[in-house]
Amino acid sequence: MAQVEVLLAVDGSESAKKAEIAALKITKSYNIRMAALYVVNVPSTSEQAELIKFGEKVLDEVAEDGKKIGIEVQKILKLGSPADTILNVAKSLNVHTIVMGSEGKKGLKRVLLGSVAENVVRNAQCSVLVAR
Repeated sequence: MAQVEVLLAVDGSESAKKAEIAALKITKSYNIRMAALYVVNVPSTSEQAELIKFGEKVLDEVAEDGKKIGIEVQKILKLGSPADTILNVAKSLNVHTIVMGSEGKKGLKRVLLGSVAENVVRNAQCSVLVAR
């Protein structure tokens, strides 16, 4: 994989959409490379295929939005724990900034940040932009 400066973590939530807009703007204005990551966190295999399909749809939408403004978005879909996977992908791609939403798809309003965002902010070795 080519070096990517911006890693957008998406999950199909409202919050992730705001993060996507920010990531695309940054990518466009600095003329850098961007990847979008969807993590399928599946305890049961019965939902796995459905969640993978949903993840692919979310990534396709991001790529489509990017194409509209002249940005090629690299799509990455992985299975695993969201926070750990985001951190590992960011590290392996040596990204400059992780961009993500403050609340996940589950809609649980935490006081400050969703637990995934909080975990990534605490443990990332690069900058993290959290969209609200």
